[in-house]
Amino acid sequence: MTFKTGAQVPHPVDTLVWRPWELALAPFQVAPRTYYVSGQRWVGAYLVDAGAELVLVDAGPAESLYLLLDANWQLGFDPRCIGKIFVSHAHFDHCGAVAQLRALTGAEVWMSAEDAAFLRACPAETLGVDPRLAVFPFEPDRLYASGEPLRVGEVVFTPLLTPGHTPGCTSLFWQVTHPVTGGPLTVAMRGGAGVNTMSDAYYTTSACLTPDLRDRFIADAEGEKLRSIPVDITLPSHPNQIEILDRVGSYAPDSQPYLDRAVWPAFLDFIAARARQERGW
Repeated sequence: MTFKTGAQVPHPVDTLVWRPWELALAPFQVAPRTYYVSGQRWVGAYLVDAGAELVLVDAGPAESLYLLLDANWQLGFDPRCIGKIFVSHAHFDHCGAVAQLRALTGAEVWMSAEDAAFLRACPAETLGVDPRLAVFPFEPDRLYASGEPLRVGEVVFTPLLTPGHTPGCTSLFWQVTHPVTGGPLTVAMRGGAGVNTMSDAYYTTSACLTPDLRDRFIADAEGEKLRSIPVDITLPSHPNQIEILDRVGSYAPDSQPYLDRAVWPAFLDFIAARARQERGW
């Protein structure tokens, strides 16, 4: 799997609100224990089968919740068995369905302290960015400690604070086992990689975001801390950021079609360059 971007979804909010079925996408496996389950092709959500319980990485928007639930059932998983929801950042397209999912499943919701504060302070920039959207406010049950591993059943997750897109964007890394070789594999989703909230124009209208977040984003993307992590399988929070839809249905334990360590540093190069353009460098 070489790094390349995919096609953007035109008018995603309008389609989500009025015709969400047009974005429908059947679930598919991307890594050991890991499945794409958002049910639509605009924004990703990943289900990790940790054995003792199910973990959901991001929940998608409220408008496509029924597609996410159906995706779980299609894979043979009961969504009511989701025990934890790990939120990458406080934007409606990644956490708009969290409150409903928690009510349905009783799952424990985790996010960063920085984005929990962002969620409270700036509803117009988080869940309520568009009057067409349904808004279901929530408070997290637990807060990440950046860099501190979290064991859930048979899988270890490590959240890492990577701000920029929001003040508390969190990238998530989890360790799985290659089903054929038995060796360890690291799966990662870089939370909040979009630069749409890092333009000078956006900063003039934002009540919470400032240009120093963009500087931190660039420094992190270009820095050794992220680049030194040996990521085997890199997953996008939006499929257009890293093309994964071209391999839907091709997953096999022996071939691992999404495994390529070169994708992680290439993606970091890509997002750093885009942020530098927004800064005028």
